[in-house]
Amino acid sequence: MADMHQPIFDIDVPGMQATVNSYKPGSGLTWQQLFPLKYTPKFDLKGLEANEGIPVTADRVAFNVKAPIKSRQKVGSWSGHLGKISVSREKDELQCNEYEDLKVLSAANTEDASTARYLVDLCYDDVDFCNKAMDYRIELDSLRIGCSGEAVYKSEIDGENATDDTINFNVPSTNFKGATKVWSNAGQADGLGDIIAAQKLIKDKGLATPRFAIMEQAAFVLLQAQESTAKRLYPQAKDLTLVTSDMITLESINSYMAKLGYPQILVIDTYVTIEKKDGKTETIKPWNPNVVTLSPTPQLGWTYYKPVPLVKNTEALQVQGKYYKLTVYSEVNPTKEVTLAEAYVQAALINRSSLVFLNTAATTWNGGAS
Repeated sequence: MADMHQPIFDIDVPGMQATVNSYKPGSGLTWQQLFPLKYTPKFDLKGLEANEGIPVTADRVAFNVKAPIKSRQKVGSWSGHLGKISVSREKDELQCNEYEDLKVLSAANTEDASTARYLVDLCYDDVDFCNKAMDYRIELDSLRIGCSGEAVYKSEIDGENATDDTINFNVPSTNFKGATKVWSNAGQADGLGDIIAAQKLIKDKGLATPRFAIMEQAAFVLLQAQESTAKRLYPQAKDLTLVTSDMITLESINSYMAKLGYPQILVIDTYVTIEKKDGKTETIKPWNPNVVTLSPTPQLGWTYYKPVPLVKNTEALQVQGKYYKLTVYSEVNPTKEVTLAEAYVQAALINRSSLVFLNTAATTWNGGAS
């Protein structure tokens, strides 16, 4: 890495720390519920096996790789190293000079509060960018695990330094199922029946019984449209055309399921934007819309993290966030200011033997494909 000098912009450790502390990790994102943070002093997943029964088929952790620089207009891609995520963004020489010019103008007109506020925002906008980028990386990784039972890191999503790699959490193969009829077939599919059968599969093994069925909004819409759902909720109705869509709601379905001891449905609707190697952005859904995951609890796992140590004997400014380290420094040839976030973090499943992964778009499990 190039020499790290004091930042050019008027940013300091107390200001950085206050900005990071005011940011609530996972706020408004699904991973905070499904995969909340959990500290670990250990580096690899093998060290967690005794605690959580997490077997490992890959434990590669790459270090000493510079985080890819993000363009200022685009949000979303990260380095795709197993066990480490990072993101950085820089202000180039022109932006640094523009900032110095604005400082002169602001100093000459002390009543210009808007310029002063703009300067402060300009100092810390890259900090905010990195805060959000780290959170959305966890959203992407954890939800992909939550709907597949494994962690797959592919170069087209995880960046140019990633290689196709997999962590298999060894969920029993019998726990991956297809639908009796694809859910888009409103006249023949029985989505609630598929969920009930999946619960029975685990219950018959004497394991912790699934109490929740987690699905994307698109899958729930298909469930609402099925004739079998209307029949289950309103068995006395002689004419199903009288059962209107406003009568088949999440509340009414969950009320029916609760009365019979069946899983409650949790509906999620989440998006992330990734930046690819060519600089183009793409918005994707981390959770496969074709997959319903059944779990004994509304929590599917943990997001384990280990603090990234502070670098000694450097002029760079460094602060610790909740699960990542933030560094701000400048370089002189050419002039630039860099904001860098780094974390040692890995989402992992719990209750593995009691999880069921149901593919709603096929009658067999094929990774959740249509």
